[in-house]
Amino acid sequence: MSTLPKQIADKFLAKLEESKSLDAEKIDQLRALLNGGKKLKSEDFVKIFSAPAGYKGVCRDQNIL
Repeated sequence: MSTLPKQIADKFLAKLEESKSLDAEKIDQLRALLNGGKKLKSEDFVKIFSAPAGYKGVCRDQNIL
């Protein structure tokens, strides 16, 4: 990855780590994807951000139920 895109990716990943909006495992997977040097495809992001099979999820905002 060239210098500017790498700097942007590093800053983006650092912000994600600070916000705690993603767990460390997902951030590591995303870092590996961004630093992998191959062309990014939407399927790669879906693999990282999709919930595991059978996951029901948790609604944090009870007002929308």
